[in-house]
Amino acid sequence: MSEPERRSRGARLVRAAIPEPGPLRTLAKSTLANTIGSGLFFTIEVIYFTRSVGLSVHLVAVGLGIAAAAGLLVSVPVGHLADRWGPRELNAATCVGEGLAMAAFSLVHSFGGFVLVSVVGGMLSNATGSVRGAMMSRFGVGDERVRVRAFQRAVANFGIAIGMLFAGVALAYDTRAGYLAMILGNALTFFVAAFFIMRLPAMPPLPLVDGSSREPMTVVLKDHRYLLASALNGLFSIHIAVQSVGIPLWVIDHTRAPRWWVAVLLVVNTMMVVTLQVRFSRGSGDVVRAARAFRRSGLLIGLGFLCYAAAEGANAVVACAVLVLGMIFHTLGELYSSGASWGIGFGMAREDLQGQYQGAYALGRSISGILAPLIVISTAVTLGRPGWVILAAGLVLVGAAFSPLVRSYLRATDPAPG
Repeated sequence: MSEPERRSRGARLVRAAIPEPGPLRTLAKSTLANTIGSGLFFTIEVIYFTRSVGLSVHLVAVGLGIAAAAGLLVSVPVGHLADRWGPRELNAATCVGEGLAMAAFSLVHSFGGFVLVSVVGGMLSNATGSVRGAMMSRFGVGDERVRVRAFQRAVANFGIAIGMLFAGVALAYDTRAGYLAMILGNALTFFVAAFFIMRLPAMPPLPLVDGSSREPMTVVLKDHRYLLASALNGLFSIHIAVQSVGIPLWVIDHTRAPRWWVAVLLVVNTMMVVTLQVRFSRGSGDVVRAARAFRRSGLLIGLGFLCYAAAEGANAVVACAVLVLGMIFHTLGELYSSGASWGIGFGMAREDLQGQYQGAYALGRSISGILAPLIVISTAVTLGRPGWVILAAGLVLVGAAFSPLVRSYLRATDPAPG
C-alpha cells in the first residue's frame, strides 16, 4: 500500500470515529471531557490513597468495594426518575454531584472520610450511568441508538488515553500536589460534561404506552427475560477484568514477555476500539443480529484467551507475539460484544421505560465489576492454562445463550396469530 493510500485509509478511520456536527457531537464533547478526567484519576487513584492519604491497599479495596455495592441501590430508582422527569437535566445534575464528590477526595485524610466520599461518588456514578443510558435512547431507535453508543465508546477510549498520558507526568513526579492536580482536574471535567449535556435538545418525559399517569419503578423487576439478559451481559463482561487485572498479572508472573509489554497490549486494544467500534457495531440494533454478534464474540474472545495461555513457557519473542495475537482476537470479540450489548439492552426494553430498564441492565455490569477480578484471579492467574480454558469455555457458552433468550423474547412479544 502506497503512502497516500495509507494516509487516506487512516483519515477514513478517524472520520468514522468522529460524529457529525449536531447533538451527537455535543454528546461526544461531554464524553470526551469526562473520560479525560477518568484517565487522570484512575491512573493515580490507588497510589494517591496509599502514598498520600496513608491508607493501606487493603483498606482502599474495602472502601471501593463498599462504594460499588452502594451504587447498585440507585441504578433502577434513578433510571425511573429519568423516565418521569426527563433524562437531560437529571444527567447534568448527577455530573455536577460527581464533580463535587471528586473534589471532596482532596480533603480526605482518614478511612472513614474515604468511605463516605467513595459511597457518595459511587452512587452518583451509577446514577449517571443509568440516566445516560436513558438519554442515549432518545437518539433514534435500533441501529441509530447502537451507533450513538459506539461513537461514545470510541471517544471515551480516546479520552481515557489522553488522561492517562497526563497522569503519567504526575506519577513521574510522585508528589501530593501532582496527585491533587489530577483529582481536581477530574472534578472539573464533570462540570464541563454537564455544560455540554445542557446544550443537547430538550428531552421531556415520554408518555406511557398504557395511557396511565404513572408506572411503578418495579416494572423491570418483573421482566424476567430482561433481567436474565442483564445477568448474561454481566457474566460476559468478565472479559473486561481480564484486560485490567488478568493480563498484567499473567504477563508479569507467568510469561517471559517484558513488563512493559502490558502497555503495548493495552495500546493495541485502545487503538482498535477508537478506530473500529462504530464499524463493528453496525447491525446490532436488531436483537436477533445482536444475539448472533454475542455468539461470534464469545468465540473470538475464547480464542484470545487460548493465545494468552500459550504464552506461558514460550521464549520472550514468541510470548510477545502470541500475546498480541490474543489481544487482537480479544478486542475483536470486545467490539462485537459492545454493539451486541447495546442492541439487546435497548431492544428488549420497554420504550416508555428506557430509564428504568437501562438502570436494571447496568446492574449486571456493576455486579460483574465487583466479582470479576476475583473470578479472573481464581481461574486464569491461579490455575494457569486450565484456568484460561475454563474462562474461554464460559465466555463461549454465555455468548451462545443470548440466541435462545432472544427467540423466547420475540415469541412473547410478537406471538403468532391464531
